[in-house]
Amino acid sequence: MTTSFILKVAQVWTGAPPRGEVRAIDEVRENHVVFHKQTTRRAFVTYRTTTVMGFRKWIQQSQAVSSDGMSAASIHGFSPSREIGQRIQLLRRAAGLSQQAFADLLGVSRTAVGFWETGRPNRISRHIPRIARIFGISEEVFLNGRSEEKVRAEITKDEASIIELYRSLPMEHRLQAIKRMEMLARKEGKVIAP
Repeated sequence: MTTSFILKVAQVWTGAPPRGEVRAIDEVRENHVVFHKQTTRRAFVTYRTTTVMGFRKWIQQSQAVSSDGMSAASIHGFSPSREIGQRIQLLRRAAGLSQQAFADLLGVSRTAVGFWETGRPNRISRHIPRIARIFGISEEVFLNGRSEEKVRAEITKDEASIIELYRSLPMEHRLQAIKRMEMLARKEGKVIAP
């Protein structure tokens, strides 16, 4: 299922705090977007031009939301990597930890935590057991957002086999499997529905 993602004139995009940058689109060309930025010091200032891909990248990195309800998820659909990143950020904030404090507990850099929270789970797999322990949850809850429970769903035999194979993998290989499936879906032009 594909999600329609269109940059349009008059859309206003607001990035997530702490920066909370605001960009209003003035013109959309074939490969470029003309916008103006609002800063805390002044109202909207000079016009800027970037590529469509550059604007989309800013949306993803800043976790921006548009005035008409679009977001980074609208670009690519649901992503398990982004979901895990959001879960880390939510749990970290709920525990009252800064990125640096959390990084110190894990023995990693603050940059690594930032990468994870933006859906780039480089080398996160070996840290999953410690992350789960720090937050007092099971690895299964950390990865899936819920504990393993019996849920009745209509699935085909091949889907059941895939689920069984996935569950048989160690945690570090589960993330590799997710990333590979995401890559294949994007290659086919598919977006994973939420």
